[in-house]
Amino acid sequence: MENLAILLLVIFLVAMPMAYCVKEGAEEVDEWFDKLPYAKQKVTKLHFFFHDRFAGKHNRTAVRVAHGPETDKSPTSFGLVFIMDDPLTERMNPTSKELGRAQGLYAFSGQDELSLLMSFNLVFTTGEFNGSTLTVLGRNPAVPHREMPIVGGSGVFRMARGVASAKLRSFNMTTVSMGEVDQAFIQSIEHRANLDNIEIEGIPLIDLSLSHTTDINLLVSEIGNACKNWGFFQVINHGVPLELLEKIKVAAKAFFDQPVEEKRKVKRDEVNAMGYHESEHTKNVRDWKEVFDFLIKDPSFLPASPETEDDEIRTLSNQWPETPPQFREVCQTYAREVEKLGYKLLELISLSLGLPSNRLNGYFEDHTTMMRLNHYPPCPCPELALGVGRHKDAGALTIVAQDDVGGLQVRRKSDDVWVPVKQTPNALVINVGDTIQVWSNEAYESMEHRVVVNSERERFSIPVFFFPSHYVMVKPLEELVNEGNPPKYKPYNFGKFFVARNRSDYKKLEVQNIQISDFKII
Repeated sequence: MENLAILLLVIFLVAMPMAYCVKEGAEEVDEWFDKLPYAKQKVTKLHFFFHDRFAGKHNRTAVRVAHGPETDKSPTSFGLVFIMDDPLTERMNPTSKELGRAQGLYAFSGQDELSLLMSFNLVFTTGEFNGSTLTVLGRNPAVPHREMPIVGGSGVFRMARGVASAKLRSFNMTTVSMGEVDQAFIQSIEHRANLDNIEIEGIPLIDLSLSHTTDINLLVSEIGNACKNWGFFQVINHGVPLELLEKIKVAAKAFFDQPVEEKRKVKRDEVNAMGYHESEHTKNVRDWKEVFDFLIKDPSFLPASPETEDDEIRTLSNQWPETPPQFREVCQTYAREVEKLGYKLLELISLSLGLPSNRLNGYFEDHTTMMRLNHYPPCPCPELALGVGRHKDAGALTIVAQDDVGGLQVRRKSDDVWVPVKQTPNALVINVGDTIQVWSNEAYESMEHRVVVNSERERFSIPVFFFPSHYVMVKPLEELVNEGNPPKYKPYNFGKFFVARNRSDYKKLEVQNIQISDFKII
């Protein structure tokens, strides 16, 4: 995904005096004006597509040139200015015949609502209008249909007036109108990222090679402290082959670099829950990312609905794309290696809780573990959107491979500060999920985390979510509760909890999504 773009269908209704043919030069212009009183007015309707590419490594057609002192804090990006030189095409496809360019600027001019001030020329470069221009100046609100005034022109369109009607035709993270970020992506002010670089102590880094030595107790202690104080840690010497780590990152990029039409051949929806998806929501705000999901166990099984009286079970199966070559093989090989690591970590966490190493294994006999490829494209307004909004993971463990771009942040338990997860070469990021929080009766806590985006570089990450069997009733482990430490949660069915949590992946909900706090015993 090289570029982000907004695609508009633009229809121009133009009225202009037709004083014979238009000629250039001083004498010709004087002659044109002499004949103007006798000229008839002609109405012309123009129809074309407007492509605004405002992010990516190459071929940008709009660049950010200025912002105000309060732009980063503004809910509407008030004061942000872009200069554009956008292609105008005959058809929706950006490779169709180019008719001209839209050259000028747009500025975010609304303090209370998302709207733009547009000032640009349409410069026609082919056909009967070659060399002529139209000038547009006016307000462009962030609504599906927009109208902007045509205030003048040159050449064939000399003294033109009229109206430009624009309709958003595409916003798909590959080719998206006029430099704006759709309101579906905009975070409320209190949840936006601080993009300033800050130096802060990161999450613990743990060497798993100690598990093969007499220092196993030291390793168990380190993992226990990390789970208790952070809910996050990184591991090195984890056993996943490093060449495989590189292969899965290459495979992820190769998949997402394909045309969106190719990716949508394995599109995920509420019926086929595995595959490609480009409009996931977190806490009712759309994430700035696209994903590809697949199951480690294929097929796997989940409840058909979150309703307690509904006993129907549905079968989930993977969808695999035909391209890129060897994509499926690399993904499945990597997933098997990470699955081994997942069981190893579950055993170490069990030991850290004072339990037998295999205490948690039985919950994963028919596990519904899922692997995901994440792609976070460059964002034109990273101060407004998030790659993934603040959330906690529903499962037991998450194991994440990430590139060197950065963006993952963890809310520190001690003071609620958002801490960046530093990129450690060849390390994997581990976090405990809601399920372990409940099993441990809050000895360990699932911490909120999020992903911030940037305007320059795309980012890739590959998480594996360790989910127990769908029929598991999640509750505090009996060995960890007593009269002085009674159960803090009521039991709940993992499969139904997971299905309820995932309802917001496809649409905005009217109520807050289900959380483990809904099962908390007060």
